[in-house]
Amino acid sequence: MTRLPATEALIVLAESVVADGFDAHRPAVIDLVAAARDRGIRPILTGIVADSTAPRAVRERALGRLIVALAASTAPTPGERPAIRATAA
Repeated sequence: MTRLPATEALIVLAESVVADGFDAHRPAVIDLVAAARDRGIRPILTGIVADSTAPRAVRERALGRLIVALAASTAPTPGERPAIRATAA
């Protein structure tokens, strides 16, 4: 499974794409799309983000929504407790 960057890194990627365009961040966008596809998250959005013929504004909006969906999929469930790790005595 493709490793997913931290939420903060995803936000920086989105801001960078808006500032510089998709071509300037192609490897990171490709990795993000792969991570979302691996997790089965929003196939419509991944298709739009990956489609270089789609209008830039449409791709940017899809990227933002995809990042929100990815962040939500990795966020802990409310009330979820972190795992307790055993320590060596």
